[in-house]
Amino acid sequence: MRRRRSKACGRRAGFTMLESLVVLALVAMMAGMASQLLRPPSGRLKLETAARTLCATLRATRSRAIATNSETAVIVDVYAKTFASPVGKPGVLPAEAVVTLDVAHTQHLSPRAGAVTFFPDGGSTGADIVLRLPDARASIGVNWLTGETTCAIV
Repeated sequence: MRRRRSKACGRRAGFTMLESLVVLALVAMMAGMASQLLRPPSGRLKLETAARTLCATLRATRSRAIATNSETAVIVDVYAKTFASPVGKPGVLPAEAVVTLDVAHTQHLSPRAGAVTFFPDGGSTGADIVLRLPDARASIGVNWLTGETTCAIV
């Protein structure tokens, strides 16, 4: 009897270059994603996120005051660096930010906190809120006559 030689006998075991390149590309991609996830967000990014969230809360609170035909307020605590409204969940400002709150005298709830009240006609008590970090600044203004909120991040 004669033995047949199969085609596999002459081949060497191992990976092809294409398989090796695919694995190398996947490892590089995962390492790149991991480095982005492990790096803490910058202070500027935290400030920008907090400022946009506060602006959205102020606008939503104004809308609620108009829709429900009742006064609605956003309370800002400068020392705890938080804000709260009947619309949505409470928000947090960056711990390292310096927060300045300028509201009407009647809206000072305590030396630490103040409120921005919106009326059913869309108006408000007005406010100027400034969030500062060494490398970034956000200014939030609420017009007392129209209740319109403006946000500027520099």
